[in-house]
Amino acid sequence: MDMQRRVTIVIAACLAGLLGSYLYAGILNPLKVEWLLQEGDLLQHFLGWHYYRHEPWDWPIGALHTYGTEVRSSIVFTDSLPLLAIPLKLIQAWLPDPFQYQGLASVAHLMLNAIAACLIFTRLKMSPIAAIALSLVVAIMPAVLFRGPGGAGHESLMAHWTFLFAIYLVLFRTDPGWKARCQWSLMLTLAVLVHFYLFLLVGLLWSLWWLLRTSQQYRLKGLAYHRQWWLLWGAYSLLQPLIILFVMWGVGYLHSGGESPGADGFGFYSAELVAYFNAYSFLAGIISASVALPVWVPGIGGQYEGMSYVGAGIMALWLMALLLFIRRPIHIPTTYRWPVKGLGALAIGLFIFALSDKVVIGPYTVNLPLPWPESLKAILRASGRMVWVLMYLSIFLAGAILVQRLTPRNATLAALCVLVIQLFDLQHWHHYFHTRSQQAATYHMAEDPRFTGWDSSGLQAALSQRQSLHITQADDIVGMLPLAWLAGQHGMAVNVAYVARITPTIIHQAVAPAQQALMAGQPDPSVVYAITNPETVQACNLVNMQCIVTPMATFAWQLTSEETQ
Repeated sequence: MDMQRRVTIVIAACLAGLLGSYLYAGILNPLKVEWLLQEGDLLQHFLGWHYYRHEPWDWPIGALHTYGTEVRSSIVFTDSLPLLAIPLKLIQAWLPDPFQYQGLASVAHLMLNAIAACLIFTRLKMSPIAAIALSLVVAIMPAVLFRGPGGAGHESLMAHWTFLFAIYLVLFRTDPGWKARCQWSLMLTLAVLVHFYLFLLVGLLWSLWWLLRTSQQYRLKGLAYHRQWWLLWGAYSLLQPLIILFVMWGVGYLHSGGESPGADGFGFYSAELVAYFNAYSFLAGIISASVALPVWVPGIGGQYEGMSYVGAGIMALWLMALLLFIRRPIHIPTTYRWPVKGLGALAIGLFIFALSDKVVIGPYTVNLPLPWPESLKAILRASGRMVWVLMYLSIFLAGAILVQRLTPRNATLAALCVLVIQLFDLQHWHHYFHTRSQQAATYHMAEDPRFTGWDSSGLQAALSQRQSLHITQADDIVGMLPLAWLAGQHGMAVNVAYVARITPTIIHQAVAPAQQALMAGQPDPSVVYAITNPETVQACNLVNMQCIVTPMATFAWQLTSEETQ
């Protein structure tokens, strides 16, 4: 890589970081954590990390034991971004307590998105300014921002850089040497440490690359060429998946007591056929991501998973590219012809899967009778997320057409126009996330009526002197997250946790021992009980039981002999 490309990529990353710092200004301070009490999924992610950092190392290294003592789980199933949680645990003794990385991770994802996009645009021979402009557009696509803080609250899914780097490898790593294989091993491992859905996309792209390179070697050399080479290639084909399976085991993908949720969500968490052009935000505080284009409410509520409005700037880019292509189709070099065709076929297949078993346009729905396997539908219920690959490939293809059909000066002007139009179209969208982060910065737990009474000296003393907090009922498991927060702030374990693949049956089994102990009049003296069901409140009548009533729960604990004196 020459110096100009390096400088271009660094500038793109820095500018994306500045934009991210504006969007998430209020939540970047890792020492400020109270704002997470307003969140659902983000609070879950923080709690997984917070409990994990204080636990001793074990195998699998991502296993959780104190966050949900009655629920077998790991940081994978709390979506706590193992890519950061594991290395930070190595230095947790030197980190402030508490410490959150949700805000900083969100900005880092935007910067890495810009780097991956810029790598591709510069390889397409785009001028530095044009590459930077389009990389910024890609870095902060609405589909990215929607996933993070202020939006759906799933910052790990902002890491589109995982499969963007993989697209780069498919296109430009035509030599299947050790360098390319090591790069793929790194990308697969990183994706595993970020999120399963992103790993799946990277895994599919690796499979495509492997197939293309295998067929290439066969066409060029045949099976008779260097039998030892083919044996090594076969060994790599076997070892690469085995290595990733071992990483998944170590991180905690197999450490779960949850159940498969089944395929019930497939078809609900899908994508609309014209999702790229619908600016409906799916967020309570803002109706549209666009300042000018019309929106419509999708016919299925769960289609927020397929939220992928591209913005007016990208629409302008696509229109320019289409007109230029109609005038004269572009030439794809022979080296890239099969990778481009393979990526196109994969992206279209993923888009069709994203639609699930129906085609939806606004309120209109037409069944799509495709025989997707039940096991696949159960694993990938949120099929709407699969629309991303086609969206980005279309952007890169449009950029390639601009480079081939326009002079460098005109291509640069076109890219700058795309950036300006995009920023104008999404100005309210960006302001919304900035405002949300600023509001988060002004949040104070003491002013939240949900937590009235939590600062009482008696409750604080009881929490500091006991080992566990046991919730007696958790029908609303997300609503119970602040109770896990309270336990975590006092170094206590909690009996039930909000984790992926948890079901009402598992939750009931987890809280049943606490409820039965109180109903039988045999409370554990090392436990503070958070009573959330009326029939269990009678435990406060037991001898030596102390209770404090708060809006969220009645806290009860048995006084020790020292406390009764």
